[in-house]
Amino acid sequence: ADGKRHPVAVRQGALFATSFHPELTTDLRVHRYFFDQVCAGAIK
Repeated sequence: ADGKRHPVAVRQGALFATSFHPELTTDLRVHRYFFDQVCAGAIK
């Protein structure tokens, strides 16, 4: 992934990383995914 044309997100256990800064976009999908995982207890 070059982080420009093909952003990437990965998760292993409680670790979650992206190849971009999702807080700098107006797209809330990454935030929603993280929020849903925390609420579901998947990330402790």
